[in-house]
Amino acid sequence: MFYITLDRDKPISIAIQIYSFIREGILNETLQQGEKLPSTRELAKYLNVARNGVIESYEQLIAEGYVYTKNGSGTYVSDGIRFERTAVNHYVKEQRAIKSQTNEDIISFRTGIPDLASIPIKKWGKIYKEITLSVLPLHMDYQSSNGQYELRYQLSNYLRRVRGVNTKPENILITNGAAQAFSLLCQLVSSDGYALVENPLSYGILHTLESNKVRIQAIPIDEFGMMTSELPGVSPQLIFTTPSHQFPIGAILPIKRRIEMIQYARKHNTYIVEDDYDSEFRFDGNPIQSMQSLDPTRVIYVGTFSKTFIPSLRMGYMVLPDDLCAQMEEAKYSADLHSPILEQLSMAKFIENGFFDLHIRKMRKIYLKRRNHLIKCLKESFKDAVTISGAEVGMHLIATFKDIHFDKSLMQKLEDHDLQVIPTSKHYLFDENNMGIKYTYNNSLIFGYGNTNLVSIEVGIKRLHSVLSYLLFEPCT
Repeated sequence: MFYITLDRDKPISIAIQIYSFIREGILNETLQQGEKLPSTRELAKYLNVARNGVIESYEQLIAEGYVYTKNGSGTYVSDGIRFERTAVNHYVKEQRAIKSQTNEDIISFRTGIPDLASIPIKKWGKIYKEITLSVLPLHMDYQSSNGQYELRYQLSNYLRRVRGVNTKPENILITNGAAQAFSLLCQLVSSDGYALVENPLSYGILHTLESNKVRIQAIPIDEFGMMTSELPGVSPQLIFTTPSHQFPIGAILPIKRRIEMIQYARKHNTYIVEDDYDSEFRFDGNPIQSMQSLDPTRVIYVGTFSKTFIPSLRMGYMVLPDDLCAQMEEAKYSADLHSPILEQLSMAKFIENGFFDLHIRKMRKIYLKRRNHLIKCLKESFKDAVTISGAEVGMHLIATFKDIHFDKSLMQKLEDHDLQVIPTSKHYLFDENNMGIKYTYNNSLIFGYGNTNLVSIEVGIKRLHSVLSYLLFEPCT
């Protein structure tokens, strides 16, 4: 009789404990192939447990092929089960994750994260509960791949009113965040084709294009956005751009260049992908009108609720030209059938009730206050040694420092001081033709302030100054 230790206080059943013990014994060869197991009656008596639990564990082992029975003879360990498993130290990974999430000493100027503490979770939760409890049976079946009509209807009204987007519900496709929208659009690029991107650009778009093996050509950015004079003669199939708030520089593409890009797209039979990630948060005047409003047949408008509402909701959308709707709906169907339904219905009701507009107005005030405080702290600490740019819209700005270059060594010092911030140069694509700009743009940092409160902003800039002070002519204050 082999020895089994049972813990009767565990929430795990006796049957599962017996099954697990025998299974482990077989895998680590403590129990040899062909070895006979005690009968269920004997083992139950030996362990002082109900026989039904032993029978249940044996039946599971038989079902999975670990043991087999011989009529009138008993239960035996199956042949050929020799398996050396790879040990994984989950504890180390878990501790790293916990440390990275709970280290309250770290001041993070991470970009693209809204103020999580200001999410109206009670309003959202109430609507979600009401939707869940009142949902019709038909909504629990598989749904249309382009998304719930209720949400597409509300989005079409909202985008037309706030962003000037020329659309109707039939042209909107709901996705799992903007990332999925970009991934689906990659299917428009043939194996011998390519896409144009801005330089610099966001990690998200670059990662998506590389993951989908899309060849890219980078077009340089100046203080006005993508330099349309640099558009190539060979026709691309897609042009990715952030015209209302270039990421990360923050430039707003002027109307002349928007028209030039659209004329180029018409001439080359190219689609422009307008990534409109946070332009609702414009601090002076109304939000910039979308580029899509100029030509809905050439511009694909991509938006997301990750920057304006809840990142973990993973909800985005595309406004498509008529001739792409069927193709993209088929691509979405092939990817994952459709996005979650209850969340879509809840978001539709959230917009319909006016809560989304209220949230945007509230957050615009919060971000304006944080932006102004960040600029104030930077100017007080670094005076004329810092220049601020790209601060008219959104949740981040660029700070350029005189005679400072943020190489790996300096960035490590900032990290050692529990300060998380990214140099602008990290977002540039470099090759043998433009390596010179790597040094030129290595003197600026990107400060995201969406999820960084006023106190943290002040503490973070003080830490930054303490690290940089020895490089500046200004004495540390």
